[in-house]
Amino acid sequence: MPETIGRQAASYRQGLVLGLTMAEIMLLLVFCMLIAVGVGLANERTKLLDVMLRLKQIEAAAAADKAIVETIKRNPRLTELLSQATGSASQREIDEFWRKLVESNDVVAKLGRQGVSLVALKEESGYFAKIQRLLKDGVDTDKIARGMALASAIDQAGSAKSGPKLTPEQVVTLIEKGIAASKLQRANEGGRGQHNWPPIINLSEAGGYYFASGSAVLTPDFAAALRNVVITRLLDIADSFDVDVIEVIGHTDEQPVANHASNLDRYLSSVTLAGTDAAVLQWSDNAGLGLARALAVVKVLASDARLAAFRTLPLSGAQLIDTDGRLTRWEGGDVRERRRIEIRMRKSN
Repeated sequence: MPETIGRQAASYRQGLVLGLTMAEIMLLLVFCMLIAVGVGLANERTKLLDVMLRLKQIEAAAAADKAIVETIKRNPRLTELLSQATGSASQREIDEFWRKLVESNDVVAKLGRQGVSLVALKEESGYFAKIQRLLKDGVDTDKIARGMALASAIDQAGSAKSGPKLTPEQVVTLIEKGIAASKLQRANEGGRGQHNWPPIINLSEAGGYYFASGSAVLTPDFAAALRNVVITRLLDIADSFDVDVIEVIGHTDEQPVANHASNLDRYLSSVTLAGTDAAVLQWSDNAGLGLARALAVVKVLASDARLAAFRTLPLSGAQLIDTDGRLTRWEGGDVRERRRIEIRMRKSN
């Protein structure tokens, strides 16, 4: 029995290759060929799609070129230029023609962004040519605009008065009269027009404006002069100049201040805001003395209702600034003219 089974197994293995029958091998070969054919077809499909995409791009470019050609054909001038360029044997001339065409298109687009339409370029080309000639002659377009505005203002002023229009000569005469009147007014104001700054009011001991010795207390005569003379002067200056700030600067000479402690940091706020009398202030140097005396003057000026619309500020020049407005030469000594109050006015920022 075992021998019969062995012969049958040996008979079964006959005709096998690598354990596969011939039929199985043929099926495997057919399957491999189908895979190869499928891969080839996929590659060909990809190439076909790529070719179709390129063909569409070429067709779009051709359509754009055709549109350009049709546009050129509708313009006789462009057609003539294109014929001349294409008839030339020089590639450089063809490139130059297209370069000028592209530049012209850029110029038209730029003018359009600035508000000059293509229609305006066509219909008002004569005006642009005139402007170009004026620019070549050195005429400033800003001056032209100002001249037109001035002429319009003069015409409006003339029409408002229902009178005849002024001739250019009459306009020049009126302007000259106005300039002459302005110069005369500045001369009558004592030279103020040279810099057009408000004058500085100088109140020094030499002029009779005293503080009590070694203090920031105003003498009665000084306080009366501030109310009766100085405030009136300030109002006159305010009428002539556009100002709304009064600055009061306290100046001293170079004599050293007697040794005592300063209480300015403690009492300045109460003197300026709470109404405390400036007599409580103490200082340890000339800078503090100048500030305390300026603050005493400020309290008198600020309490007057006539100056309610002004901001009044105290400042200290200490002993640094001489009577000529320059830094001191540090010559020292008892100089009455340097112990002074200066009041100036200005426009707030």
